[in-house]
Formats: sequence, C-alpha cells, structure tokens
Amino acid sequence: MQDTGHTDAPERAQSPEPEAEQRSPEAAAALEAVRDALAAKRRSEARERAVAALEEHGPDPELYALLGQAHAAEDEDDHDDEAERVYRRGLDAFPDNLALLAAYAELCRAADGLDHPGRAARAAQLVARVEELGPDSPEAQRLRNPVPLWTAQRPAPQHSLAHAQRHDVRQALAAAPDLAEAARLAEEEAGQHPYSLRLAIRAETLTAFTRPGRPLLLWLVRAPYLSVLAVLAVGALSLVLDAAALWSVWAGASALLALVPYRLLTVLEGGARTRATGRVAPLPQGAPEPASPLPPPPPPGLRDFAVLGAALTLAVFALLAPMALKSAAAKPKDYPRYAVTPPQEFRGAPLASAVPVVEGVDSDMASMWTQAADVEGTFAYVYGDVTALSDDDGPAALIFGATGDFRGTPHAALKGYELALSESESTINEVWQPDAGPGGGGLRCVSYADDTEAPGARVACSWVDDGSYGTVVMNERLDHDTAADAARTARDAVLHDGTHV
Repeated sequence: MQDTGHTDAPERAQSPEPEAEQRSPEAAAALEAVRDALAAKRRSEARERAVAALEEHGPDPELYALLGQAHAAEDEDDHDDEAERVYRRGLDAFPDNLALLAAYAELCRAADGLDHPGRAARAAQLVARVEELGPDSPEAQRLRNPVPLWTAQRPAPQHSLAHAQRHDVRQALAAAPDLAEAARLAEEEAGQHPYSLRLAIRAETLTAFTRPGRPLLLWLVRAPYLSVLAVLAVGALSLVLDAAALWSVWAGASALLALVPYRLLTVLEGGARTRATGRVAPLPQGAPEPASPLPPPPPPGLRDFAVLGAALTLAVFALLAPMALKSAAAKPKDYPRYAVTPPQEFRGAPLASAVPVVEGVDSDMASMWTQAADVEGTFAYVYGDVTALSDDDGPAALIFGATGDFRGTPHAALKGYELALSESESTINEVWQPDAGPGGGGLRCVSYADDTEAPGARVACSWVDDGSYGTVVMNERLDHDTAADAARTARDAVLHDGTHV
C-alpha cells in the first residue's frame, strides 16, 4: 500500500471529543508537533511524538488518526497492520469520530483483497458509517471522491501497489512482441507523463526484468494462479518423496527453496517501486492532478480466493502425507472404505453447491494426493450464503478432507490446520484434544481469531481414523464439547460405511 495523500496533509478530527478548547496548552502543542512532523514526511518522528503525547495527555482522536496515518504512509505490511490496530484502539474510545472512521476506511480501501480480504471488505462498512454520521462532512466528501488513480503523489486507494504493478506488467507484455520492446515502450510512455507514478513503476519493473537471469521470474507474473499452485506442489512433493525420513532437514529445505522465486520477485518489485518514486517529477505549485493514462486494474476476484483455498489444502496434506507414508509398512491388512456425500445442511447453514473455491480445492487435492499417498478420494464443502464468500465474515462452515488408507497415521497429523494457522495472520487462542474422536480415531480442535475479532471467534477440528482424514472449520465461537460434537456430526454426515478392503 502506498501513501494515499491524506498522510501529507492530515485532516482535523471532526467529532466533538475532545474539542480543541478542551485540550491543555501542552496537549495542543504536542498535537501540533505531530501534525507538523507528518506534514513534513518525518514519519518516524511523528509516530514517536504521537505515542509520547498519548501516554502523557491521554486518548485523543486526532492523535490516534495521525499516528495511524504515520504508519500507513510507510507502505509496508507491518506498518499497515499497526495502523489498523491504532485506528481500532481510537475507535474503541471514540466510536463516532469522523476523522478516525475516514482514515480507517482509506486504509481498508487500499488493502489488497487477496492478502487481506477481511480488511478490504471492511471499507464499505466504514464508508457507510461516515455517511450516516456526517453526510455533509469533509470526510464523507473525501471518501465519495477519492483522488485520481495513480497520480504523482497519490496512488489509487482501491488497489495495492503490487496488485496494480503486476497487472500493468502483464498488460504491457501482452501488447508487445517481446520483453525488450515492452520495456522500451513503457519507458517512452513514462517519459511523456513525468508526473505519473504508475507509469514510472511499470517502466522500472520491466527494465528490471530485462537484466540477466531475471526473465525467468516473469512466469510468476504472467501466470500468477498456475505459478502459486506449482510452487506449492514442488514444496509439498519434496516432503512426500522424503517420507522415509520423517521431517527430514533436506525435505524441509527443499520445500523452502520452492518459495525463493517469490521472494526474489518481491525484492525486484520493491526495488522498482523505490526507483520510480525517486524519478517522478513533483507537481507544479497549484497545478491540478492529472488523470491516470491507464485504466484501474481489476480487483481480485473469486478465482483468487479459490487459489487460497487450494493452497491451504495443499499445505495441510503436505504435512499429512509424509507421516501417512512413513507408517504404511506397519499397517494391518484391512481398512474401512467410505462413500462420501455432502449433507444438505450443517449447523443450520445450507450447502453452497457449485462454488468455484470448492471445485478448485477438490481438483487440486485429487491431482496432487491420489498418487502421492494412499488417498482414494477427496471432498470439500462450503456451507452458508454463497454471496458471503468474499465478505469479511466468510462462509458459515467448511468441511474438507480425504478418504483412503490412513491406518497408522500418527495423531500429530491432526496439527496440520494448526500449523497452517501459525503461518497466517490469525492468532491461535486455544487447542484441545477430546478423549474420543469419531470413527475410533483421533480428534484435535483449535480456536483462533484475527486481530480484528474477539479471541476464539472461529473453531477448526481435525479428525483422522483408519479410512479418512478431515477438517471442519466453523465461523463461530464454540465451547470444547460443542465443537467436538460438531466435528463428529460433520464426519458422520459426510462419510458412510462401505466395504473393508
């Protein structure tokens, strides 16, 4: 995310608390010092002064707004996360403050819908709240009329830099016969629009790709969906193929190496953005901001969320498959074979059928694991309103897993979803292992939440028995017994006894 402009000229808080006359002279002076440091782009100083002022003089909505803006202006994920935490602390104390609501709405608008779907979805709710409280306020006017896309100092608040940067590179490559010509044309157009940061970033990125060895990274940009699944497949297979030495250092190193191309791409793109920022000419004093010569990039769609679902499934089975293969030699001769059918309703939520994310999860599971382990079939079902899939709250429940020969699979495999959560932005609040799992196997549950939710807002329970492995994710707070019973109910509703082989 990039500096959205309001950080350089921060708005004054519009809500009545605290009024300027209510501030002591010392508090007013501290606030002005923060405001001046931020206007001069001394962001680190602005943050230090704002934190010190809050500690010394107590909560103040404008200080919270300025502190959040000083974080958001850094264009880094960690600072964006901290800005969100600051805004939420401020809104806990001043829930109707327009300056805080508008600043938080702008941060959410600028969020990448793929990396931070919850944050991006909150933008509409915050904008609606500003309209409700102050329809004629400057904050409402600013949110109705965001600054033009990708102007010299104010990039589009609707799209993250990385999302638009890769979109522009793909479009340039599609319109040119080769990479060298695409870079030349991009450089030429950037020279014709010296105030356009977006064109400068495109030119710098394409030029960076022309250097020796770097065109290989273009595949990650040209085919983002296929490349994500391919990289995950390489990492997963490195674990599966080394199943004879469980959790081998070499297998782990191979899995990590699969992520190196993405890290290299991130460094290349970040360097291009830094160079582009330095070359863009400042607007003349009083000059109107020019319109962007490029159309806005499309926002992430449901296909992106399908990739995320497939990625999570691959991660879970990458952890499970080596352990299942490791114990294959010690398995008895018989194991249950199950028929799989989805219940039409789970915990009051209807089955959402023919949803692309479900089809994506199932097809990738089938292609990756039916030969890599003793997996006979896979399943993945979403429950709830289909239209809620891209909302902040998401679906009501997700049930996914596999059937096959899982005899001897250690109960440590039940930590798969838990380990995947530890790599996400969610916080694990509690883990428990009920005494008895369904089908005579093991059961393990975990409650978790992201930093915008109350602890334990979601629960996931994983089971494993001789003939199946699965996970039930429930978007609700449940006690230990209720969560375990729900997992047993889901497993028994999906799996039906068949013959033994």
